[in-house]
Amino acid sequence: MARNTYLLGASALVIAMTTAPMLAQAQTTDDASAVEEVVVTGSRIARRDYVSNSPIVTMGQDAIEKTGSVTVDTLLNQMPQFVPAVSSTSNNPSNGGQANIDLRGLGTQRTMVLIDGHRVVPSNSDGTVDVNIIPSALIQNIEVISGGASATYGSDALSGVVNFKLNKNFTGLQMDAQYGITEQGDGKESSLSLTAGGKYAEDKGHAVFSVSYSQRGEVYNAARDFAKISGASSTTPYGRYDATGTNLPSQAAVDAVFAKYGYAAGTVSAAANLGFNNDGTLFYNGVNYTGSDAIDYSTIPVNGTYNTGALNLLQLPLTRYSAYAATEYEINEHAEVYGSFNFTHYDSRTILAPAPAASSTGFTVPVTNPFIPDDLSTILASRADPTADFLLRKRFTDVGARISETTFNVFQLAGGVRGATGFKDWTYDLYASFGRSEQNETQSGNVSHSAVQTLLDAADGGASICTGGYDPFGNNALTDSCRSYISRTTKNWTAAEQRMVELNFQGGLFNLPAGEVRGAWGADYKFDSFQYVPDSLLSTGDVVGFNAADAIDASTDVYELYGEILVPVLKDLPFVKSLNLDAGYRMSDYQTIGTVGAYKVDGDWEVVDGFRVRGGYQRAVRAPSIGELYSPQNQDYPSISGDPCAYNSSYRTGANAATVRSLCLAQGVPSAIIDSYTYANSQVNALTGGNPDLKEETADTYNVGFVWSPRFENPLFERLSLSVDYYSIDIKDAIGTIDAATVLDKCYNGDANSAYYCSLFTRNTSTGEIDTLTLTNLNLARYKTTGVDFQADWAFGLGAVGLDDKYGSLKFNVVGNYLDSFKVQSLAGEEFQELKGTIGNTSISSVAVSHPEWKFAASASWVLGPVDLGVRWRHIGEMVDAADASEKIDAVDYFDLNGAWQINDTYSIRGGITNLTDKQPPYFTSNVQANTDPSTYDVLGRRFYVAVKAKF
Repeated sequence: MARNTYLLGASALVIAMTTAPMLAQAQTTDDASAVEEVVVTGSRIARRDYVSNSPIVTMGQDAIEKTGSVTVDTLLNQMPQFVPAVSSTSNNPSNGGQANIDLRGLGTQRTMVLIDGHRVVPSNSDGTVDVNIIPSALIQNIEVISGGASATYGSDALSGVVNFKLNKNFTGLQMDAQYGITEQGDGKESSLSLTAGGKYAEDKGHAVFSVSYSQRGEVYNAARDFAKISGASSTTPYGRYDATGTNLPSQAAVDAVFAKYGYAAGTVSAAANLGFNNDGTLFYNGVNYTGSDAIDYSTIPVNGTYNTGALNLLQLPLTRYSAYAATEYEINEHAEVYGSFNFTHYDSRTILAPAPAASSTGFTVPVTNPFIPDDLSTILASRADPTADFLLRKRFTDVGARISETTFNVFQLAGGVRGATGFKDWTYDLYASFGRSEQNETQSGNVSHSAVQTLLDAADGGASICTGGYDPFGNNALTDSCRSYISRTTKNWTAAEQRMVELNFQGGLFNLPAGEVRGAWGADYKFDSFQYVPDSLLSTGDVVGFNAADAIDASTDVYELYGEILVPVLKDLPFVKSLNLDAGYRMSDYQTIGTVGAYKVDGDWEVVDGFRVRGGYQRAVRAPSIGELYSPQNQDYPSISGDPCAYNSSYRTGANAATVRSLCLAQGVPSAIIDSYTYANSQVNALTGGNPDLKEETADTYNVGFVWSPRFENPLFERLSLSVDYYSIDIKDAIGTIDAATVLDKCYNGDANSAYYCSLFTRNTSTGEIDTLTLTNLNLARYKTTGVDFQADWAFGLGAVGLDDKYGSLKFNVVGNYLDSFKVQSLAGEEFQELKGTIGNTSISSVAVSHPEWKFAASASWVLGPVDLGVRWRHIGEMVDAADASEKIDAVDYFDLNGAWQINDTYSIRGGITNLTDKQPPYFTSNVQANTDPSTYDVLGRRFYVAVKAKF
């Protein structure tokens, strides 16, 4: 059947970043049967008018191509409705190279990802889907529905749904090749795809097959000026003696040692932590520092800090191979069988600075160690207990950087049978799928804590164990045998499986004066399992380098029933061209939490031709994931902006300084160092993990808006469209952890629940430092966000402005978001924390997210025959650092150029320049990494791409 459509449909919010609207709405014709029924994302009911009651953003293959990226998450993360999460620029934190998407900033686990309306096998224990596995060469369009959709699709759809619709009707042979590079000559991206499709068996069947290869080059922090000095750490490759507050040396001894270096008495406190120069002398905060520029005090003037950032990655490398095949075959009008197979293999890598033995992983050194420098011996001998071991921190540069290399293999096999039931126009669809995601990770750069401790404890310094022994006092080279003795390589394995069966029916029920009542109902079963087998060394906790981890082997399943009904209420009345209501309910019986229900009521009101009002309410439900329930407690290192107990912190110098000082003493900061205690690290040790007592999350979602496509006869305005939608999402009993910065802040700021927050961590009674924060999963209080999405599309031929259409046409598009509020409540009864206009908060995600008040993208293009030239403007509003509201981050604007030329029916070329002005990212103190947020801001700079497509 033919589709009678026209551009600039008034039915849905279109997208983003392209120069022409890509969503069509079916026109009313005298022959209704000439219009094919379609299913809108967010509903199970097929309709002849392509109408969405919820805001839907749609983008096509053209939009993906104009980003110049080889991965689809780049486009999604530039859209105003998304908050960038783990992506190609996420080195630490990272998911090993995965690309996860986060709608509304409410967490990737609350964004449902579908392919052609069906679930995709997850790659993580929290159910998050890796969009690297989407067969991008076959993407026809991407539909994004904002707001809860649990009644339609089930758990996980609290913030919305992203539905990748594939072109399964592709016919012919197509080759596409693309190459891109940054202005600095790195970060190369290339892709090559081959797609073929056609009919068979006397046109009863159709098959499509696509294979693709893509590669993305790595970029180091050191390659960009803004990032090459970042990640200050107090654990250095020279080693550091840490003063123990309960066994300090005498001030006289410290003064005597530093007097030899030419410094006056009292320059260095007896409570100071001292670093080692290679000649055996000592330094403190640059005082008497004679080492190399591995510690750069001119740029990081912090006590004992080391520049860890240079070795980290700004862009993760990726080598990906994928294959997709789909077929459908019509047996008769009552049965069409169909199936698909999707496979992706890719490799990626993350790189971190050399392993640090810090905090609770430091080493104790006996005073009998033969490598102890003379000056340190003098100081140690002055302690109250001169024979006691002392604490040593060390970064193992000789072992090399910590490198995690991950290989992903993901496949999904799906199929079913569908057709007409023979009852009225009712159709059925029986669908089943099986998917498996497998990861193999190899970690190098680890160090065995026990092996190092053995060398330190040895009377000969370990010389009888490995050649030369181990001298940790200074940046002294290890021999090959000692390096081999302490080094460890670990290997981890992860597997996630999903099995699903669903049966759906839909069709007309009966007629009312305003039209036909239509309905849909169905049932499904879903089984998920997750296994993680860490290297046995990680499980023992002996490894210094990558985080300690324990195994997980768990599964869960759910049985569901749903129903949906569409009721035409009024039609062809004054100011009511049509009024329809849609209601749905889903009952889910989970193995873990029992029976829960989700429901929706929404509607659309076509006031007059070209003006439609839409909106509704949805109660969405999300069951806790396998990881949230059953993950064992594992080691993590969340970021903090400082320790409130540090003598120079704002807590110790503010109005409550005396109270904070007393609390720090009570927690274990030794009195001998309370007024000189500092903490220079940007991270803290924490335990994170599951909680089997979690219950479900619930979300109340409201939306109301309008779509206006005025019916002007003037050619200047006949292709004008405007949409505005207000949304409100309120999530209760939200599953998550209280982020480390919030725990510390609320422990010391006199909060009503300060005792609870203080109970979540302990301190080392010798050094005063935080030993471990306990941040296990909890049903916290609430997340609330409200805002407005808006879009305008306008296109006209130049004849409309007094020229001639032979000179082409202009197209304009603006799509954006105004964030009215984004609030987080950590515990019931507490005040909400307003995050609107902030960046750097980790309350919802381990990746600190941004919440600008304004975010939009605008584009303009000139089309002349086969040539399309465009410019795009991306705007991210000003924000403040969530950890320090006095630190302002200015608004950022990016400009991109793109162009395409359809040479003939077979060949076309395209190209562009991304970040035309080479805009550099802003700095802020509580940065995610590289002194900024590399997911929110462009960290690569100006770059170029060119591509060629041939279709036969």
